[in-house]
Amino acid sequence: MKGGVILYRGSGADARRYLESDRSRADEYYLEGGTALAEFSVVGRTGEVIGEGALTPDEYAQWVDWVNPLTGESMGKPRLPGDGRHGSPRFAEMVVNAPKSLSIAAALHHEVSEALDAAQRDAVAEIRAWLGQHSVTRVGPRGAQRVVPIEQFETVAVSHKTSRAGDPHRHIHFQVGTRVWAETAWRALDTAALFRQQGAIRSLGTAVIAAHPQLAAALDAHGLTLDPVTGEVAELQPFNAVMSKRAEQVARNLSQFEKDWRRAHLDEEPGPAALARLTAMAWDHGRPHKKPTKLGCESAWRSEL
Repeated sequence: MKGGVILYRGSGADARRYLESDRSRADEYYLEGGTALAEFSVVGRTGEVIGEGALTPDEYAQWVDWVNPLTGESMGKPRLPGDGRHGSPRFAEMVVNAPKSLSIAAALHHEVSEALDAAQRDAVAEIRAWLGQHSVTRVGPRGAQRVVPIEQFETVAVSHKTSRAGDPHRHIHFQVGTRVWAETAWRALDTAALFRQQGAIRSLGTAVIAAHPQLAAALDAHGLTLDPVTGEVAELQPFNAVMSKRAEQVARNLSQFEKDWRRAHLDEEPGPAALARLTAMAWDHGRPHKKPTKLGCESAWRSEL
């Protein structure tokens, strides 16, 4: 795992647009053409999952706005930004990701793909359980607050297999709701404590993936080796730079094609079908010694590799 914890302060509607959009923004939350679902979990104080399900886009937006998707109960009223103040943080996000070479291996071999999915899900489960045991909130009036353990909190996980440019990039957006239950009321998660814990969280996620027996076995079956220190697949690591450079070129192409599309379609946003066409065009454009094709993202980068 790389990167740290980021606080999201926008509305549920904005968060949904991030999830459903395939455009690069400051925070890349998106549902990849509307096919991915937000996996919702309720976690108890010992780290056990006590409720779970898949959220629709509407339910996800409501969750970001502090409405419990299982009961419809309000978990509080978020403070809106204004008068020089930030709005309330709605969730804290961390990304469970994989090195480029491991993403390439997963894309090339179905068994590795399934094993990596399992490894990343297990990493999320371990992080979720750890947070259940170590997260805290504050109770009492300002100046006389007590730090107490949480009794219940909620998380959302959204899995992606590609970057915006369509190249292999396996990662899970893991979002921790900032409303927690403790001492008979919904309260604010102590995010300062969460920020202090992020080093432990990263180490835990990395260790789970690096030592995952199913993933190691799947790689070995295809003659591939996972470096336990770097997390890279040794035999595929030389392709990292090529794929990353190509992805940067595709991203530039896609940005230009989206601008052209918007000039031709004023006051409109490209939907999933239009975005798919633009992405295919972005891969075709500038590919040396190759004729334009109608390849989708996955076929495009497979051909490139």
